[in-house]
Amino acid sequence: MKIATTLKTLALLGLTSLTLSATSSQADNGYGNYGGAPTFNPWSGGAQNFNPWLANPAFQQARMVANLKQRQAQLDQRQDAQMQRILNGMDSGKLTSREAAGLLREHLAIANLEREYMSDGRLGPNELVNLEQRLAEAGRHITFEQNDRERAGPVGHPGDMGRPGDMGRPGEYGRR
Repeated sequence: MKIATTLKTLALLGLTSLTLSATSSQADNGYGNYGGAPTFNPWSGGAQNFNPWLANPAFQQARMVANLKQRQAQLDQRQDAQMQRILNGMDSGKLTSREAAGLLREHLAIANLEREYMSDGRLGPNELVNLEQRLAEAGRHITFEQNDRERAGPVGHPGDMGRPGDMGRPGEYGRR
């Protein structure tokens, strides 16, 4: 009985000593110059990133994923801002109903493409670049259509027959 407890105690002491010695030898903590690794000298114009943890592939991947999520949030904000620009252009009369319909159709196509890209649960870098390019092009189209000289007439006074491009149809902008 005494031998069994002595063996257990020795085994636990051996495992504890192995555990404690292994923790200090698992990784380079970045303090010290082991293996001739260059140290950072701010006056030499060397690399700005001298922290060895920042060169870790897992850290770089996490940074890339965070960057993609931030860009995706910015993409959604840009989509909302462009939709607001279209609605404001319709309200101010800078966009005719045909122009607004075309811009809304383009905006809807971008939203559908984003939904298709997100079907696997994430946006890849190439998919995000494609959406950003399409959204930039849509922004240029909105700017062009708002700054051309086509204007929608005021709605509500007699004889206006709706806005230009409505072809006299009753609806949201054309009244009969």
